[in-house]
Amino acid sequence: MAGFAYGDYRVETNTSGSTKVEVYANAVTNIPYSYGQGWPGLLYLSALSFLDSTQRNALGITDMTGITDFFRAHETSHQWWGHLVSWKSYHDQWLSEGFAQFSGNLYVQFRQNMKEYLSRLRKDKEDLKGQDQRGRAYESLGPVWMGTRLSSSSAPGGYAAVVYNKGGYVLHMLRMMLSDSRKPKNPDTRFIAMMKDFTRTYSNQAASTEDFKAIVEKYMTSPMDLDGNHRMDWFFNQYVYGTGIPEYRFACQVQDAGEGKWKVSGKVQQTVVPATWKNILPLYAHASGKPVQLGFISVSGSETPFSAVLSFKPEELSLNENEDILAEIKQ
Repeated sequence: MAGFAYGDYRVETNTSGSTKVEVYANAVTNIPYSYGQGWPGLLYLSALSFLDSTQRNALGITDMTGITDFFRAHETSHQWWGHLVSWKSYHDQWLSEGFAQFSGNLYVQFRQNMKEYLSRLRKDKEDLKGQDQRGRAYESLGPVWMGTRLSSSSAPGGYAAVVYNKGGYVLHMLRMMLSDSRKPKNPDTRFIAMMKDFTRTYSNQAASTEDFKAIVEKYMTSPMDLDGNHRMDWFFNQYVYGTGIPEYRFACQVQDAGEGKWKVSGKVQQTVVPATWKNILPLYAHASGKPVQLGFISVSGSETPFSAVLSFKPEELSLNENEDILAEIKQ
């Protein structure tokens, strides 16, 4: 296949004579507003994003990352999420805005560090717990799947809080579930393969939430199969088609098991959400001040016991160290 490239598009001609044109975004302009938008091949960015840190500080802008790295990556990612892969109905628009929210956060991780990435996620979670004019938590207004119907005269920020923030969190949770700690150089291999598959499968097409769910089920791991049917119904029903942020209380102890082994045991109590709610919670052991993921605890019902035998004595045990699951942890 022969090809040549210009700044904003690439033309390739294969041996059969057919031609493929791929368009890239390289045109960027500032606009005198506080928002941005990613058009096919064109980015609108707030003029604030073009100011240097001294100028932004003079204007009293405290979230420097939000208006720069995150903001630019969010809008750029719409070249994939929204344009290359579109959505079938307003129910599925989170596949654009939620994915762009995740992409913006992810860019912050690689541009800066994991600490800043987690800070962005925690901010998204706090915004979800924010209240509308009637004192209702935004997250409780309705599921991600409701799309634009989440906004109303009493909750004008409902759509953005849920579709953007929770939609992005859904993708982060899937990333964490698919992460492989045995591959420290690239733990995201499986997640990346899933996202590439989704993009290839629905390139220049409109995708639905169920379309994306089917792709997820192709890559799900054994711990994710809580229902034993190789389906992710439990996850999508709770976090995409439903509402709720579970709260977990975690208690554990470490005992000498002899022969250089250590037994860890404890229980996880689940509250706030219905008794039918289920999850996989990542368990971390701290050694030399660093958390190492041991595996997942499959949680269901009001209380779940767990135990494991380790080859080292952990300094501490913790859950959800990397905001792996949208939940509140009391320890």
